[in-house]
Amino acid sequence: MPTSESEEQFGKHRSDCDMHQGDQQRRALLDPVTLRQCYLDADQYWRYSFKSLLSSRQLIEYIVLNIVPTGATVPGTSYSLAHAEIARVSDFGYNDTMFTITTHLGHLLNPGDYALGYDLYGANHNDMELEKYNGLDLPYAILIKKSYEEKRRQSKVKQRSWKLKNLDMEVDDATRAKLDQEKVSTEYEQFLRDLEENPELRFNISLYRDKELQASEIAASTNDGDDPPSVPLEELLADLEISDDESEEDESSMKE
Repeated sequence: MPTSESEEQFGKHRSDCDMHQGDQQRRALLDPVTLRQCYLDADQYWRYSFKSLLSSRQLIEYIVLNIVPTGATVPGTSYSLAHAEIARVSDFGYNDTMFTITTHLGHLLNPGDYALGYDLYGANHNDMELEKYNGLDLPYAILIKKSYEEKRRQSKVKQRSWKLKNLDMEVDDATRAKLDQEKVSTEYEQFLRDLEENPELRFNISLYRDKELQASEIAASTNDGDDPPSVPLEELLADLEISDDESEEDESSMKE
């Protein structure tokens, strides 16, 4: 739990945030253990700069063994506080280590579900900033989001019914040689999965039906409840292409 020093620092941020309620460039920070919120604008973010102890590349998979909601929620969001018993998937078959933690994902997780999180129990914390908070008791793990990897491995649906449209970009040979294509492909695939899992993330993004798929294939690729999340058909736009001839006809009709 936060020490008095960290509480004071949080309070300093909170008082600053309260003075910028009208700023549209704010970013919300959420304490996953207490559901306390703070809002920072760009100036505050850079003024109180900090380093991350772990990055998204260090997320590991946990299985949820039990979960008990506390009833605490965040107004205006779906977050719900819960106590959870979890175990690292990588420990299966090697030990029976379990952890009891508090998570803000009580609205999503059920026993038997998988989740991605930061392993603070096994991480090597060698950070000068962290040492300033004497007596700070870090949780064993912080769950970040529900994981659908196991469902994806078991799913019979292998092709998406939708696609994104990208702008053509010219990349010179020198830049192309520096790119790690495997890394680029992996990050792009993760972005597509994030779009499928989070309706709010795709709110202002245009998703198009893949016209190369037959109607039967599109219907089979939608979520039936047991499959990993997918984009509903009603959210997809028709993939229209305007030929050069049609463009010229439109221009001629406008001139007339």
